[in-house]
Amino acid sequence: MTIKPYIMKLFQVSISTLIVRFYLLMLIVIVAGFSGYWMIALLSLPVFFTALMGIQFNRKITAKKTHPSAQQDMNRSLQQNAARA
Repeated sequence: MTIKPYIMKLFQVSISTLIVRFYLLMLIVIVAGFSGYWMIALLSLPVFFTALMGIQFNRKITAKKTHPSAQQDMNRSLQQNAARA
């Protein structure tokens, strides 16, 4: 089984993930404000941009099996993953 790097998809994020990113953004800014280290607030920029563009990060995992029934299993799992998306 090989794990490929993350794949970014624009404007594919759900509303619940968007809300979590907003609260994470506010948490970073509030901690930076109360601690007095405003440079920490720069860490909120990547969170802001991923929320703004709706970026979803996925990992593509491929499995290689040698048994003949493995092809049927992989096709079934691919169909199930496509149905979830």
